[in-house]
Formats: sequence, C-alpha cells, structure tokens
Amino acid sequence: MNRYLDNAYQDRFQIILDFLRGKHPQKMSISAIARELKMNRGSVSKYLEILLSKGYVTMEPFGRSKLFTASKQIYYSDLLDRLSFAIVILDTSLHVVTVNKSFITSFGLDKGRNIVGNCLYDLGMSLFDDQSIRKNIERLRHQDTFINEMQYIDENTNQLYFIEFAPIYSQVGDEGIMITLRDVTEWKKTEIALRNSEKKIRMIFETVPSGIVFFGDDGTILNANKASLDILGLRNIQELKNQSIFDISCYRKKLLNLVGEGKVAETELACDFDRLRREDLLPTKKMGIAYFYVVFAPFLTEGGGNPREFAILFRDITSEKLSEKDLTFKEIRYRSFFENACNGVLIYEPIEEGRDYLFKDINKATETILGVEKKDLIGKKLFEEFPDLPNPMVHDALVRVLQTEVPEFLAPLQYRKGKDLPWLSHYIFKLPSGEIASFMVDVSKDVREKVASRIHPCETYMREN
Repeated sequence: MNRYLDNAYQDRFQIILDFLRGKHPQKMSISAIARELKMNRGSVSKYLEILLSKGYVTMEPFGRSKLFTASKQIYYSDLLDRLSFAIVILDTSLHVVTVNKSFITSFGLDKGRNIVGNCLYDLGMSLFDDQSIRKNIERLRHQDTFINEMQYIDENTNQLYFIEFAPIYSQVGDEGIMITLRDVTEWKKTEIALRNSEKKIRMIFETVPSGIVFFGDDGTILNANKASLDILGLRNIQELKNQSIFDISCYRKKLLNLVGEGKVAETELACDFDRLRREDLLPTKKMGIAYFYVVFAPFLTEGGGNPREFAILFRDITSEKLSEKDLTFKEIRYRSFFENACNGVLIYEPIEEGRDYLFKDINKATETILGVEKKDLIGKKLFEEFPDLPNPMVHDALVRVLQTEVPEFLAPLQYRKGKDLPWLSHYIFKLPSGEIASFMVDVSKDVREKVASRIHPCETYMREN
C-alpha cells in the first residue's frame, strides 16, 4: 500500500487500516476511529476517503454518519504487485497515478522516492525519452490512432522490452493510460537459440548421408530426408508417405516390438525391393534384398505417456552383410579344411624378435602325429616344448621365412628323439597376419627304408643271426 499513498503520511494510513482490521467485522464511525486513535477527526476523514478510493476500506451510510470497516476484497494494488511485468498507470496529464512493485524493481527506482504524482517524463527513465514511444503516448492521450504494442531496445543495457499501451477509465469516469512493460530479453535469446538449433537440425536432416524417417505408432510415415529416398530408390517423399513402414520392412514383427517397447535401440532390418515392386507397395528402382543398420528412437511425450511418434536412422550395410557372409563361409571352409586335413597343420606366432615361436593353432592330425592334445600345446613355446628339435636348423629356417616371406621345405626331423618316434617333413610359409604356418607330413616309413638300404648285406646277415 505504501507505494500508492503519500510517503509523508503512510504511517497514519497504516495505523488506521490496522485499527479497522483489528475491529473487523465491526463498523465504526469517523468520530469513533478518531477518538480511539487520538487523531484529528478531519484528518481521519481525509485518510478514510483515500483508503476508500483505493479499495482498502468499505463504507456504509448510517443516517447522517458513515460507518467504515476494513475491506475483505483483494486490493487491486496487491494484485498488480503479483504480476511479473511492470505496470504504470497515468492520468491524462501524464502524471503517475500508480505503479506496481515490478515497475520499481525492474528499472531500479529508489523505493524511498515519491513516484506517484510525478510526471512520467520526470522519472529519469531513458525508455520514455524515446521519441516514438512519446509520440505514441501523446496519440493515446489525445484519443488519436495509436500503436497497441511496441518493442524497444535499451541501447545502454541491450535489454529488449515488449510494451503495451491501453486507455483505461475509472468508476467515476476519469480517463487514464496504462502502460505495461515486459523484459523479453532472455525469451528473445531463447527464441533465437531455438531457431538456430532448429536450423542446424534441419541442415543435418537434409545433408546427413544416413536415412532418417519419422513415423507414427500406426506405421504412417510422417517425414523422411533425401538420403532415405536415395537409399530406398525413390523419387519423392509422396511415394514413401503413401505406405506403412511396417509393410516396407521384412521384419514387421521386430519393428512392432520396438514400437511397443518405446525405447532407444540398435538393430538390423532388411527390405525386399522385388517384393515391394511386385506388391505395388513402393515404386522403387532398387532390386534384390538390402540390409540396414538401424537406430530406433521414440519421441517422448511431456506427460510421460506412451510415445506416439518415432524415428529411425538407418544406413545400407548390404555390401558389409554380404562380405560378412562370404567371410563366414570362407572361415567355415578354412576351418573344415584345417581340421580334416590328413596331414598336420600348425600355426606359430613369432615372439622375442623371432628367437622363439608360440603355438597358436594345430589340427587333429597334428595331435595324432605328435601324441599331444591341442589344449596342452596352444600358447606354449616351440623350442621349450620340443628341445630335441634340431636347432639352429629349424630356428634359422623360420627366421628366413619370417624375414624374406619365401616358403621353405625342412628336411625330415624328429620333435622328440626315439627309435619308434615319427620323422616329419615340413613346408613352412608366412601368413598375411605375420604368423608362420607349417604343413607337417609323416615320412617315417621313407626315412627308415632309406636308412635300411644303406646297411651292408653282411651286417644285415650278422644282425639276423
């Protein structure tokens, strides 16, 4: 209340108002109020008239007397204080009738200063020095055509204000002007940031090489970027919007499950272009079956309910998928050959700059020939497990193959010395992985026959007898 009444007498206004509130709902005459407060009756009468005009008290005539009580209604000045934007009300001479709290705080006006009753242009506010604003107020004052809304930028603070002007009338017919001012600087910054963000998103949407499709929970396609059309072999968005995304995908159930779960997910989908053309679903230029890597995302609702719209970001991985299948086939074929070869096959990994070699893999034939199990050999060092190997012959051959990448044959050798243990020949070569591979052939029979042929006949007779 104090901002709307003369500061010199505001304490007396408050005393009278507090007194009536304490007596409420009792109605009291001017004389009774003056007597109990020990104030001059004439002064009390004037104070009550002002309080009545502001809505702080109500008056009820009783004969020739007037009975006053504190008003139970909400004071319009208190309502104005609740508003976040600034308000100033002027009379036709442009003197301030009232202002709200936001007006004082927004423009840094001195709270102890008497604002009410002063001319608007004497408040020292640069905003009202602007000639376009002054001209608009003058037009409103003289009931000429005026602008209801204006925007103003304070050059000193770079603050942006949205200003509204309106004529007002009191209950007794007095005319006035109401001006409301909203500081929309942050809102404008947010609007600009949002617009820039939308522009960036739109640019990404249009230029990203991956396909992006927006669709509803019923499968209706809402939008798609150019990359989607290129990937699907279409000319324009209308060719895609006429169909359901559930009908386009080969994995209808998988896509329906993703929609039902409503969570971000990564998956793979396929599309049979021949079927789409055959069933008149899409006028695509593509043929065969294509595979896609897909990122699925729901658009969450503000209320936290089930999402109604979704997006998929996808890229064509058909070539990768076919290469993967081909690689898998080759891997199966290699593994079948490796495991079922009648000769031994070994894979070594060079370590310590070729001074030794780890067993990386062996086949079943190697297990049988060497009399060891694969699990007991993998990861072990060649020369530690088989110290009887002729070294440096084997070592030097492995080093040469490792360095020159020229395959070599090794002369028959034994992994372990013994009369009945196998003699083995090797063909060693370097793999693209940097490992050494070796084909092992059991040549024990040939070696023994060759050794036997070198024994003299007399020596053979003496051994037999």
